[in-house]
Amino acid sequence: MTTIPQFFSGKNVFITGISGFLGKVLMEKILRSCPDVGAVYVLLREKRGVSSQQRIEGILATQLFDDLRSCSPESFAKVKLVTGDLLEHRIIPDDGDLEMLQNTIDVVIHSAASVRFSEPLINSIDINLKATYKMLELAKTMKHLHSFVHVSTAYSNCQLKKVREEIYKCEFDPVNLLSMSEWMSEKLMEHLTPKILEDRPNTYTFTKAMAEILVEQYSSCLPIAIVRPSIITGAALEPLPGWVDNYNGPNGLLIALGTGALTTLYSQLDCVADLIPVDFVANTILAAAKHSKDGFKIYNCTSGSQNPIKWRKFMEESVDFPHRFPSMSIVRYPQPRITTHKGLHKIRLFLQHYVPAQVVDAALRLARKKPMAAKLYQRLSASMDLLEFFATNEWVFDNTNTQNLFAGLHKSDKDEFNFDVRTIDWPSYVHTYCSGIRRYLLKEDSSNLEQARAHVRRLKYIKHAYDICGNVLLTWGAWKACCTMLL
Repeated sequence: MTTIPQFFSGKNVFITGISGFLGKVLMEKILRSCPDVGAVYVLLREKRGVSSQQRIEGILATQLFDDLRSCSPESFAKVKLVTGDLLEHRIIPDDGDLEMLQNTIDVVIHSAASVRFSEPLINSIDINLKATYKMLELAKTMKHLHSFVHVSTAYSNCQLKKVREEIYKCEFDPVNLLSMSEWMSEKLMEHLTPKILEDRPNTYTFTKAMAEILVEQYSSCLPIAIVRPSIITGAALEPLPGWVDNYNGPNGLLIALGTGALTTLYSQLDCVADLIPVDFVANTILAAAKHSKDGFKIYNCTSGSQNPIKWRKFMEESVDFPHRFPSMSIVRYPQPRITTHKGLHKIRLFLQHYVPAQVVDAALRLARKKPMAAKLYQRLSASMDLLEFFATNEWVFDNTNTQNLFAGLHKSDKDEFNFDVRTIDWPSYVHTYCSGIRRYLLKEDSSNLEQARAHVRRLKYIKHAYDICGNVLLTWGAWKACCTMLL
């Protein structure tokens, strides 16, 4: 049986989306665990005045690649930059680069996407659908293609409560939608968005579903697999336990709760939180790439059907973390209240966030400074609203193909490329995940832990004093009201 490293030996890989969270982990994993890989070509564009060369150098200089740097520094020479932009008419502007890809690439992993739930539909079509179409057309011209892996999302069909590893048809055809986006004005597209989305909550899930339908249409002429991860979270084991590099999804939520910036959360606590560590996703993608020629398959890369954790347990474990390992970034004593009642949540938002923000902004105006608290809380509230759909609903994701994929691996691959979610110990993992957020996002380590604990104790005393004053004022007000009524 051929192992995954043997499959990639001598093969040239082309990856999109390597500036993203998953893309970086995927590139590092290939270089570290498949040392005989031919070359790893990465697509990057110039962004905000930073050249594509500067961007790849910045990515490779990050802490994520430290282990590789110390153990196998020569592997960095295998990373080959291809300057291009998925949003341009020609993805690869240089004819020499294009010809080189057509003649040398064996494996394509398309993970580039916009994960912004609030993206205008016309933009989401460009990034998630049109870019996929361009990549598929490019793949058709590659002379030695063994595998094309498209990274989607388990929530592409979130209007369904049970999602199988299959393509679900939609009222819209992706090719017609692409054509419509070419001539329709942005204003008209925005007006039609609610009707187009049907029962889906946002443009992200809709355009990812459209991209899947498009990918299936190419499966007759290309060796294709689709990998659908659920909510991607910090690394479980490698290359750095707990590693995260963005504030998306649960990362931003845990920071807001752990620093006291957010004191209330609306969630259906008995729903399953379908979380999947990023290293498990990367390993699934590499295993899927090896088996793409076995026929078109979809792999739901999820945890809920085999090893579920409910939001209640996840929140209990994560909310406890900042009390034991606090951050210097804490702005008020972290004691969030999680409710299943939306009305109560809205009242708490008003009293505990809106009112204090207005008071802070009033003080800033008196000090002739720019008010900012209300705006920050509006942005935080908007982010929480976007996540609400996924924290208050539950899905059953069938992952039979994924289970079979893992079961069919060589014994050495099961150890080196583990994606068996039954091996996740959730309490231990949540601790690792929260530690990673503290270390890699908040940039704090154990050296300031005692200082942070003293800081959180002070905030606790302030909170107690505030609560006492509030209760005294409330009691005094009630007593005055009673006296007035009696007199």
